[in-house]
Amino acid sequence: MLLKKTFIGAALICASLSSATIAQASETLTLRYNQWFPPTHWSQVDGLLKFFKQVEDATEGRVKIRPSAKPLAPPTRNYQAVVNGVADVAWGPHGYTPGAFPLSEMVEFPFDNLDAEKSSKAYWRTFNKYFKPSGMHDDVVTLAVHVTSGGNLHTKDSAIVSAKDLDGLKIRVQTPVVSNALKELNVIPISGSLVELREFLSRGVIDGTALSDELLTGFKVDKYINHVTQIPGGLYSNSAFIIMNKDKWEMISPADQAAIMDLAGEKLSALMGKLWDENDVKARAALKARLGAEYRVASPELISSLTTVFAPARENWLKEAEKEGVDGQQAMDYYKSELEAMK
Repeated sequence: MLLKKTFIGAALICASLSSATIAQASETLTLRYNQWFPPTHWSQVDGLLKFFKQVEDATEGRVKIRPSAKPLAPPTRNYQAVVNGVADVAWGPHGYTPGAFPLSEMVEFPFDNLDAEKSSKAYWRTFNKYFKPSGMHDDVVTLAVHVTSGGNLHTKDSAIVSAKDLDGLKIRVQTPVVSNALKELNVIPISGSLVELREFLSRGVIDGTALSDELLTGFKVDKYINHVTQIPGGLYSNSAFIIMNKDKWEMISPADQAAIMDLAGEKLSALMGKLWDENDVKARAALKARLGAEYRVASPELISSLTTVFAPARENWLKEAEKEGVDGQQAMDYYKSELEAMK
């Protein structure tokens, strides 16, 4: 009789635990996305918001990602906000926190980015093979890394035809790599986020900006620009991340984690790069239509000058990579070989 009661009691406990597990699995986990970028921008509507909807569908509503009504943290604190749990999901450029992610600078050098979709695929593979094992992003869950389309030189009052035209200009820059190189051409680099760009241009704080064409038009600041010098392959590219808080990730079932990563990773990285390319082409056409001959391709002399001032940055990056425990030349060669294989 005692054995029977013990068996029944154990069965009831098991049933209770099973019910609790099922109930927990059916609960909805709502994650907060730090919405600091304009919510109507194509990178959000066609990129991240689309991905969030796919996550909700793939997990049958068990995981939802909701944009915040207002920024939970400024762009410069985006990554740390996810680490600390202020936000659960974030997207943004690595360059907004100078020096914090030295390995990311590998994809920010000039002239290397002719196709942001392919570059983003190669970057994701390089990140997983070389950068992630070294500890990069080890305090978050990385959903994607990608590059933006290449940046050009946009100025208000004077055209950039040769290197001497940059002398003394105040140019807003996004990455330390660009800032340090342009200083060698007597540029006065001004740091600032995209959110601050409109104010900088309208108030005359800067003479121009290093930026991709699509962000110039996407942020509706192209009206302040009268001259564009296009840099083939980009004066730079931005390295960007899409990340999730670790504790929140662990609250998601293994099956739903797998479903999310099936949508993220290389697929999401490539999607963001592709969107940048597509919208860059549209923006370039619009700028050319308005500016005519004042939209010019950089001269060989300017490219030569830029190549010279950026050369030390490439050498320094190899040293920084070594400090991070990464064979930088091997990582760079792998990245370029992956790109070559996609041609």
